[in-house]
Amino acid sequence: MNSMRSTTAETVKHGDYQIFEDVDIFTRRVLRRVKKSYIYDKHQKILRVRCGFDIETTKKQDKAYMYHWQFVLDDAVLTGRKWSDFAALVEKLNTWCSWQKCIILIWVANLGHEFAFMGRRFEWKNIFAIDSHQPIKALTGRCEFRECLTISGKGGLANLAKNYTKTQKAKGDLDYDIPRNSMTQLTDQEKGYCWNDVEILSEWAGYIFENFSDNGLQIPLTASGIVRSKIKKSAEDTGDIEGIRNAIRSLYPDHDIYNFIMRYLFRGGYTHACAWWCMVPYDNIIGADFTSSYPAVMLHDYYPVSPFVETDLECDGRYITDPRINDRCCWMIVEIHDIERTMMHSIESKHKIIDHVGGDFDNGRLMSAVSIRVALTEIDYQIYMKYYTWKTLRILRGFTAFRGSLPGYFLKPLKDAYKTKSRLKADGLDNTIEYVNAKAICNSFYGCTVTRLKYMVWKYNQGDPFTLNGRLIGTGDWYEDGANKTYDRMISKQLLSPWWGIWVTAHARKHLLDVVYEIDWDQDLCSVLYCDTDSIYMTDSPRNRQIIAAYNVKIEAVNRQYDPEFHDIGCFDWIGADKKTGEPGHYMFKTLGAKRYIKHKEGQTEVTVAGLPKGALERKLIRPFNDTGRCYIAYKDGKHKTGMIGWVDIDELFEAFCDGMLLTCAESMKTRAVYSPDPYSDIITDPDGNTEEMHEECGVAIVDTMFTMKLDDIYYELLEDYAEGRRMPV
Repeated sequence: MNSMRSTTAETVKHGDYQIFEDVDIFTRRVLRRVKKSYIYDKHQKILRVRCGFDIETTKKQDKAYMYHWQFVLDDAVLTGRKWSDFAALVEKLNTWCSWQKCIILIWVANLGHEFAFMGRRFEWKNIFAIDSHQPIKALTGRCEFRECLTISGKGGLANLAKNYTKTQKAKGDLDYDIPRNSMTQLTDQEKGYCWNDVEILSEWAGYIFENFSDNGLQIPLTASGIVRSKIKKSAEDTGDIEGIRNAIRSLYPDHDIYNFIMRYLFRGGYTHACAWWCMVPYDNIIGADFTSSYPAVMLHDYYPVSPFVETDLECDGRYITDPRINDRCCWMIVEIHDIERTMMHSIESKHKIIDHVGGDFDNGRLMSAVSIRVALTEIDYQIYMKYYTWKTLRILRGFTAFRGSLPGYFLKPLKDAYKTKSRLKADGLDNTIEYVNAKAICNSFYGCTVTRLKYMVWKYNQGDPFTLNGRLIGTGDWYEDGANKTYDRMISKQLLSPWWGIWVTAHARKHLLDVVYEIDWDQDLCSVLYCDTDSIYMTDSPRNRQIIAAYNVKIEAVNRQYDPEFHDIGCFDWIGADKKTGEPGHYMFKTLGAKRYIKHKEGQTEVTVAGLPKGALERKLIRPFNDTGRCYIAYKDGKHKTGMIGWVDIDELFEAFCDGMLLTCAESMKTRAVYSPDPYSDIITDPDGNTEEMHEECGVAIVDTMFTMKLDDIYYELLEDYAEGRRMPV
């Protein structure tokens, strides 16, 4: 942590930052020296100062109270203990900015949390939210609070600091189980922890100004917003952005078909576990994942570049090889009878089947059915040809469009970002802020292609209660409301076709599943345990390694047509590879299904469980042999016996990772937010005996919650049938 030293009785220094505790002194000294420098963003005049805000809360049962706040402006930090003091600061900032006829941006890490306490305390002019309780922009007077984590990505403030700022999150925390109030004295270390958080936000604000405003780019609200601004600028550079918009508008189908294709034709990445391998841990497992899977298929593969027109494709599916239409993209609604999988991998998601008769499913993936009705692209059909067999296939409706590459105004900024990323990696700078930014931008191009049109907006009710669609909306409640947007109006400003996201994911799935099929098609029992969008975990064998190597040779040949920075895009890398030898990491691996697996290598354990914070299980449960604690797993083995273990070693953790896991612990494995939209109060007594009746107009408490991992009964019965020999995989 940065050193702290006294200066005057009124302030102290914390590293490069001066710390204030009085609002009047802070505004008198700090605002006076602020340079009157401005930027213009979306027609707003913004004061170019680095600001951030954060609060600390204490909890009593399911109610939380603010007992300390911190605000940063450039290199000065102001702290306070009461909301009234912060309201006084906001009033002074509003007055000062009114003189300058500008607004001030105040960055917050998890604005939804702070806003839950501020909602009733200020009058809000404009709020933009991406979900209930998730505002990412909120304006009161001339103070605009902005969310930074929707731009920086997952991992909270610690990850933001790691990737974007010099100052890092202070180690340790304030021990949130200790009751505190506004009179509670904090230690120098605890104060430093508070100051440190907003110092990170000051540096983040500087990063935003330097990388966006200073380059003539709008300040984004989300990570995909960064890429959208680059695509827009690239389109403007063509000199015909309106022509591009008109062309994209012509690619959009009518409203009903748009809703249909987004529901049934769009499929995400293939994430699934082979049921044959579930429940039992295996050694000698290796993994391979694609290098930039989605950017690769955007660069390498074809896409619809003309409007789709209805076409008579009625036949048995051989239309794909018909030379008359091999220059087309196709999609169709088909009815298939007596369909069965050809191997133990189940591909089609139950969620994407329009309807079925007699469907038999492997953890939500189709094994067989008497009949199904489903929407497929020509790429999906090629996957079906490998993974399913059927008696009859009837094309109910078919559509075709001409094929082509993605347009230059989209590929140019993608290539620029990938080149930057590759050069930084080649120079050994893959742990730098610049590399993280370039990688995030590359990945966000995919997010832009699959963003759906949004007709509703989230609003926050500051007024009296009212009724909307039969629901009472109280003061402080969030609700969805029509945004007065029409389909035609929304598509008129688009620069990306909705079909491109559908084909991006289809191409990526096919590349992955082609390799899985080649590995397993001629084996009695498959050797691929698990797939996750762009990765494959498999048993180690010379044959499997050879297949991965041969695939890379093929892709590297394609990449020779591009600049040297693209030599490995779309190729496989070994997961956990030794940096000297290139040998893949060998794992002990166990899976229960999609997004439920545990792997262990050389003392390092990683657990992935959907719904459980990444790293929570291994951090809380794995302890030295002689350690003691209050954390336990209650587990069921085969639905017959139960067990209870304390701190676990790796073998016990693998044993407990079975069909049901109930986690209870003194330390939180998972938390949930309990919102209180109405005023509340409690008497809080701290460990030093300071007692205070604390009040909040509204707020949110983060409370520990139990976590239960269960398997669907039908899936569990399938696993039991495999284990006891009552059923063979194919």
